[in-house]
Amino acid sequence: MRAVLAVLFFLFGSAVLAQSASLTVSGDLTAGAQVQVGWSGPNGAGDWIGLAPAGSEGSAWVPGAYAYANAGNPAILALPTAAGAYELRYVTGGSAILAALPVTLAPLAAASADGSVSLSPLGGLIGGEALRVDWTGPNGDGDWVGLAPVGSAGSSWVPGAYAYTSGGSPASIPLPLEGGAYELRYVTGAGTVRASLPLTVTPGTLPVVTLAAMQAQAGAQISVALGPDAPRAAGDYLYIARAGAGAQDYSGGYVTIPATGPVSIAAPQEPGDWELRYVVTRAGAYHPVGSAALTVGPAGK
Repeated sequence: MRAVLAVLFFLFGSAVLAQSASLTVSGDLTAGAQVQVGWSGPNGAGDWIGLAPAGSEGSAWVPGAYAYANAGNPAILALPTAAGAYELRYVTGGSAILAALPVTLAPLAAASADGSVSLSPLGGLIGGEALRVDWTGPNGDGDWVGLAPVGSAGSSWVPGAYAYTSGGSPASIPLPLEGGAYELRYVTGAGTVRASLPLTVTPGTLPVVTLAAMQAQAGAQISVALGPDAPRAAGDYLYIARAGAGAQDYSGGYVTIPATGPVSIAAPQEPGDWELRYVVTRAGAYHPVGSAALTVGPAGK
């Protein structure tokens, strides 16, 4: 249990307003773990509690390792997988540090009893992102490194959140968008768990992309404009789906999103009601994040 209290004074003309905050940490300060942070402070709009690189500016933070004050007390923080020195902070007004507590995260790693298998994750534990995992092990036929539900059998895994060891070390493990508590494991092809360690993944977020309704003739090439809300990331697509069809439908065609400019795609050959959908890839899954109606008329009319 550690605590810190700091007071920051703001001067407005002749009036002096004092704001104070305190932080109390409960939990294991191990990289990749989850801790509770009790706090007191002004709880202003946008105030947050979380980690920042030691000695960094007030506007700096560690991605995924923070919580807004209005989310409740204590704040629940998912610690990054990179060990080392950080500052736990209460920040208000975007960059004003009201309290700062130096913390050192112990390394996150797991090893088998005989030391022949090891796991060392590195990177942010944010849903929808990829986690780098350095590993050593027998690299047998069907061996894999990835996530499984806590306490589950060796034959269990989280769909999409694994990589076969035949792909080499480090492995890249897509983290589930919804976040949650998991075990990172090295599992042999026979289903034996050789090494494991607990991880808590912070839920990820999806962008919202605006598309405009369009009309087109069957089979005609159309140009779909994208605004600044389109992320244009690797793994982004434009789908044409039947109106009201499931999220994975692209029966009218699809193309990758270009780095700049509009998206060029051929309208379906079948007249009717269709939808344009902007789709992003997260942890091996495809998520529509914007849609608009596409009305397709007969060719030549």
